[in-house]
Amino acid sequence: MSLYEIILDTLPNGLFNLDVNCCIQVWNRMMEKLTGYSAKEAIGKPCSFLKCNAGKGNKSNSSGLECKLLKKSIEFIEQYECEIKAKNGEMIPVLKNAKVLKDNNGHLLGIVETVTDIRQLKFLEREVSTFKKMVAPSSEIGRLVGKSHAMQQVYERLRLAANSGATVLIEGETGTGKELIAEAIHYESERKGKALVKVNCSALSENLLESELFGHVKGAFTGAIKDKIGRFELAHGGTIFLDEVGDLSPLIQLKLLRVLQEKEIERVGESVTRKVNVRMIAATHRNLKDMVEEGQFRKDFYYRLRVFSIPLPPLRKRKEDIPLLVKSFLTRFNASTGKKIKSISNDVNRCFMDYCWPGNVRELENAIEHGFVICQGEELGLFDLPIEIRMLELRRVECRGNNSPDQLSIPDQFYSADTPEQLIAVLKACNWNKSEAARKLGIKRTTVWRKMKRWAISLSLPADDFT
Repeated sequence: MSLYEIILDTLPNGLFNLDVNCCIQVWNRMMEKLTGYSAKEAIGKPCSFLKCNAGKGNKSNSSGLECKLLKKSIEFIEQYECEIKAKNGEMIPVLKNAKVLKDNNGHLLGIVETVTDIRQLKFLEREVSTFKKMVAPSSEIGRLVGKSHAMQQVYERLRLAANSGATVLIEGETGTGKELIAEAIHYESERKGKALVKVNCSALSENLLESELFGHVKGAFTGAIKDKIGRFELAHGGTIFLDEVGDLSPLIQLKLLRVLQEKEIERVGESVTRKVNVRMIAATHRNLKDMVEEGQFRKDFYYRLRVFSIPLPPLRKRKEDIPLLVKSFLTRFNASTGKKIKSISNDVNRCFMDYCWPGNVRELENAIEHGFVICQGEELGLFDLPIEIRMLELRRVECRGNNSPDQLSIPDQFYSADTPEQLIAVLKACNWNKSEAARKLGIKRTTVWRKMKRWAISLSLPADDFT
């Protein structure tokens, strides 16, 4: 072995040399170790057998790299990240350096390339990325949005539910997003490739619901002119989501209990049992435990249903999520309406944070959609909102019974400004702050100014009383 060959074989990186036809002339020991190809197998072959690609999102490739070098468009390539194919089929991430070789007269001799194995680096990058995802709080899963502590607890239970096949009961007020939780569980689970079938249990009578859930055979009842597959059969292999299970009749509760216990159904009008492989997720805004104690809900069905529960907090208990939700809704409605509303005003933000949101996230969504109908600019203003949200006294009345500390002394009558005396009373109550008075009255600040000017209120008060 020559000194030249010894030096090449002691290099810590792979090295190979191409002639002007891109055929391999030199192949050192590290290239043998990296690719599994011996020098005898590699020398004389075109470099294309390495199947080098530039990685995800990059359309260039090694043949394009060599062509550029040989055509003298460039003479040196440094730190070029790509993958090369080993003998065993593995695609190995590497960093390439390549340079054109010329003789003393400038005639092209070929190309020399060095290759550095970066598999360990890529592995560490993936580990760091995974760790960041574990440590950093999620701001959304599926169509759920929020990064508050309350929502982090929901996300944690959601992931646990998705990794199991247990029956799940989602509990929360109307408008909190129970259906979105069910969707996220399904699409995060191993059943995501199968159907997710949704049923609103409060929308149908007992007989119709039974037929919808389990199907029926021809002639089972008046109007059953042919066999019909039920929702459980449609959801076979996937998930069925039963919304508002608190409205189920005792008969349907009993039949669903059998499904949970025996994993089988019977179509209406026949006695043949059919096996079903369905994961059940249920939701309710009612307190099922109280209903069990009052005899309105079957105890055995309740406990079979509530194997794993996910309580969903109301919006008033996670107001720090409102900015994220607003941003999400602005993006969605801009896309659907073609408008370009970029933000909400400070008054709107203050109003949103002050409100108790009895209709929860759905009410917030509807309020912003209402604003998109009215708003013609780039910022959603206070008077683009529904009156029951923008007007302070209406907000307070709307929030009666929500146990908010600021609702303990709600006046019996709304503020009004139909007379000079009424306007002066409102201004005094607001410490002569016209903006606050306008919010209480549900009118624009300029309207307060006009009324004051019309009734000469400003003339009867010291100038420094006005703000």
